Amino acid sequence: MTLRRTVAGFVGLVVISLAVAWLSGWFEEKIPPGKIETTSDELPADTRTAVVRRIVDPATEWASGAVQSARQTTVAARILARIEQVHVAAGDEVEQGDVLVTLDARDLAARLQIAREALKAAEAQREFARQERTRTEELLNRGVTTRQRYDQAMSDLRVAEAEVDRLRQTVTEAETALSHSEIRAPVAGRVIDRLAEPGDTTAPGQPLLRLYDPAALRVEAPVRETLAVDLKVGDRLRIEISALRETVTGEIGQIVPYAEPGARTLLVKVRLPEDPRLFAGMFARVAVPAGERARLLVPADAVTRIGQLEFVTVVEGGRTERRLVTTAGLTTDDLLEVLSGLNEGEKVAR
Repeated sequence: MTLRRTVAGFVGLVVISLAVAWLSGWFEEKIPPGKIETTSDELPADTRTAVVRRIVDPATEWASGAVQSARQTTVAARILARIEQVHVAAGDEVEQGDVLVTLDARDLAARLQIAREALKAAEAQREFARQERTRTEELLNRGVTTRQRYDQAMSDLRVAEAEVDRLRQTVTEAETALSHSEIRAPVAGRVIDRLAEPGDTTAPGQPLLRLYDPAALRVEAPVRETLAVDLKVGDRLRIEISALRETVTGEIGQIVPYAEPGARTLLVKVRLPEDPRLFAGMFARVAVPAGERARLLVPADAVTRIGQLEFVTVVEGGRTERRLVTTAGLTTDDLLEVLSGLNEGEKVAR
């Protein structure tokens, strides 16, 4: 019984191996690459031919990047207070000076009022000290009072004037603090993030909103250092905006003079023309000049496709030969770039 099972297992293994070999094409005739078959010596009279041409044109390397704004601003609170109202939302356009956020200002207003009342009292005390100094000076001139009494009156006047100056500064600080209860747009731009809501308590330096200037958009893309060193500020490059399905031209505004150690790239910043359809964060590609590249071209109608294979008919000395080739994309002149299978100067039938 054991022997029968062993033999059955061995036979099954052989059958599976033969099936795999058959499916893999081991029992079929192999077709070598390049030349496929040779046909008759004579060509039909109406056969058109074309010569495989070699051209050299500028090469381009695409660097992927993102649309960013040259002017980005984070709006933050400068005082500790509760948020009463946020006047904008993400996507809103704002002008410089527009009120963005209103904070609870009751404590600040009360402090300002107290400071102003204290200033009034100090100014009254200063006026009294001036009058006292004047009276003491007149009495001293008539010999009725002492020099010490006059010096004391002068000292009291100086102290009163210093107190007025101090309280004036306090009033100014209170007015400034109260003005911070209305947070205004430092620049014109577009709101891209709202980080706080009414009822929240803010702290000094806490971000509330983020803005960017849509009129100062640019593409920031890392470029291979071997290509970036040949670029300079002012060069114009093509920019492909995938979301818009458009290609525009921009000018290099800045090349950051620092190469990323791992990627070996330099950050290149290319200015974009104004377009209301552009937003910060969009994907973009920059066409960077990469020297020259030689290409072999044949007419598109000279290539025959069978499934995923591509063939051409090569004409040589009155004979024709089918040949397997590999092509790239179609050019604007209805020509195909040949990557392998043909040489410059060979003739192909169309």
